[in-house]
Amino acid sequence: MKKIFVIALLFSIVNGAGAQSTGSVKAVTLKEAVDFALEFNTKSKNAKLDQDFAKARNWEIMATGLPTISGEIGYNYFFKRPLAPGFNAFLQDTSTSTARVFNYLAQSDPNVALILYNSLLDTKDSKFSVVLPHNVSSSLQVSQLIFDGRYFIGLKATKDFTRAARIQKDMTDVDVKYTVMKAYYQSAAAMESVVKLGDNLRLIQKLLSDTRAFYNEGLIEELDVDRLALAEAQLQSQITIQTQLARVALDNLKFQMGMNLSDDLLLKDNLEDLRAQIGVEAQTNFDVTQRLENDMLETALRIRGYDVAQRRSGYFPSMFAFLNYGWQAQTQNFGDLFKSTTTTYPDGDTRKTNPWFDQGLVGVTLKLPIFDSGSRLANMKQGKIDMLKTKNDLENFKNAAELQFRASKSAFESALVDEANNKRASELSEKIFKTNQIKYKEGVGNSFELVQSENDNATNHIKRIQSVLSLLNAKADLDKALGVK
Repeated sequence: MKKIFVIALLFSIVNGAGAQSTGSVKAVTLKEAVDFALEFNTKSKNAKLDQDFAKARNWEIMATGLPTISGEIGYNYFFKRPLAPGFNAFLQDTSTSTARVFNYLAQSDPNVALILYNSLLDTKDSKFSVVLPHNVSSSLQVSQLIFDGRYFIGLKATKDFTRAARIQKDMTDVDVKYTVMKAYYQSAAAMESVVKLGDNLRLIQKLLSDTRAFYNEGLIEELDVDRLALAEAQLQSQITIQTQLARVALDNLKFQMGMNLSDDLLLKDNLEDLRAQIGVEAQTNFDVTQRLENDMLETALRIRGYDVAQRRSGYFPSMFAFLNYGWQAQTQNFGDLFKSTTTTYPDGDTRKTNPWFDQGLVGVTLKLPIFDSGSRLANMKQGKIDMLKTKNDLENFKNAAELQFRASKSAFESALVDEANNKRASELSEKIFKTNQIKYKEGVGNSFELVQSENDNATNHIKRIQSVLSLLNAKADLDKALGVK
């Protein structure tokens, strides 16, 4: 019945937040809240995306050593073609092989000299161009890395890149888990406070009603009525404040879980259920290797080592092989680029031709670093410094993690003692309040004692709830310090 009342009260608080509710209601245990957050919390989703990003980055590294194929096509139009010296310059300079050839042909056949002369007269220029206006070229190239020290070191590092992303995802999930746990604890404690104050309010209201009846009959003084009315007003004020705190705590839990704030959320586990789930003894065995942060720093240290080795490999040669095959065409008119012509030879043979000519090229490129003015050495020193800093971070974390464990263990032990004391105080104050309530009804007690004991009872109940909340948070901090996932 108590849990049903808590759920009903929670409904009233959520619905009291305004007309924003979508009508969607979700009831969760602590474990269900954590599981929901690991799927829908933004940090968890981004960590999963970072993991996918690391896998894609690793494939990018591996792909650099695989064959690549590239294509290229280009078109150029010479609206003013480049010129070269005319034939007369070649003919006048008898030292050139071209002039000697044409002079020989002219001596053998005078018609050759006449043809050349008429050509010069037609152009009216001593220069000519060997380039046609329309030029198109295309090519395909296949490249393959044969040897590069940086590539092979990068391949070794890819496993640790993936591992680092996975560890980061696990670290994010752990943070989300404990954040949701504390938000759940806070919300459950706030709801429990409202319930306890509500129980006290109903008792005071019943006593106030009976007291007014006695006052109307002239059996007691008006002061007794006023004291109980004041106690009622104070309780109502406390309930209003605690209700607001419960509403904020519940909204915070929704946010940490990745829920819409307009959706309704119910807690299946109350504070007593949550308290029963934790042990009463602090674990004393601390192993820093159980912490994900330690694993992450060790992985980062290995990656730093790969980085230094990769920088050092800049002194080594690298080799690439390539194969290129291309086509080229030049025509006087653009439309002729895609036309074939038929040529008839003196022997009667005919053949179709086009303006396209192909070419092939295969080769190997060897790059040898010779002198870089010390830039590679400076770069390698930077990598070594980063690796030393990571070593220092690892040693510092080991000490900080042990300090965190000791502090969390001490806080948990103190919270256990405080919770036990507040539980005893709460039980005693409730016993005193009930005794004063009986004495007041029987006419042997006074209203002052009753109201005072009621105030003490309500205060000690709230203190006990806060001590249970502190204990739950301290246990969560201890588990996190121990590396419990």
